[in-house]
Amino acid sequence: MARETLQAGGLRLTFDPELGGAILSLTRDGEDLLRPTPEGAADVLETACFPLVPYANRIAHGCFRFGGRTAALSRNMVGQEHPLHGEGWRAAWRVEARGADFATLVFEPRATEWPWRYRARQTFRLTPESSTFEVNVLDMADEPGPFGLGFHPYFPHSATARLTAHTTGVWRSSADLLPTELAAGAPWADGAAVRTERLVDHCHAGWVGLARIDLGPGRPSLQMTASPELGWLHVFAPPGEEFFCVEPVSHAPNAFNMADPAAQGVRVLAPGETLTAWMRLDLM
Repeated sequence: MARETLQAGGLRLTFDPELGGAILSLTRDGEDLLRPTPEGAADVLETACFPLVPYANRIAHGCFRFGGRTAALSRNMVGQEHPLHGEGWRAAWRVEARGADFATLVFEPRATEWPWRYRARQTFRLTPESSTFEVNVLDMADEPGPFGLGFHPYFPHSATARLTAHTTGVWRSSADLLPTELAAGAPWADGAAVRTERLVDHCHAGWVGLARIDLGPGRPSLQMTASPELGWLHVFAPPGEEFFCVEPVSHAPNAFNMADPAAQGVRVLAPGETLTAWMRLDLM
């Protein structure tokens, strides 16, 4: 592990640029705000948070067409039929700049299956009461290309953890977790327990970029704020696990294969254009 540490007051963040540019822990006065990474872990799926770039969630069979090009992406997770979460989480990043309370990491893949060359950056910034995570992607190709972004934070679970978020619809999914139908509904609007006896793995549309995460009695509550680019909220809570995920993303799952990808959040960048998004966690 190439563990590095940032601190502002009692807020402390550790990250590993070589392990997918992932956050390993986020604590306030020693109390976990994100699920901590086990000591010695070498799997990014055990970390506290990782960036989603150049796309978020799943792309059906890793294939789609755009601008006369065909993307053919390999599976990137054991047990999953469709590649997911982008490329950045499976690669090493390098530290470009840092101070006591901030760091900027960069990822520029030399070999990539994504048909459009790109460079990604992410920045972590701390204050004594908040943490801000920013990610961007630059189209370095000589032609327009489609892109997406997001964050994959893991929160420590408890039987009484609750999520409050305003959305307008939820994507119903097939057995292999690809979206099939957008149904009206706002299941988190009045606050609800995250843990259930069944798998929760749904993308919610029409998110206004604000959510409240209550980790349980006697534990912290967090306000999640996200930039307008992140208009979808993916909630993942597998039964029996000691974590749940509340993921701000810029597009719906498999949006690259939908009838109108732009309406589902896919951004087409011109050569030299950058897409930037951010997420902030504030202590309440």
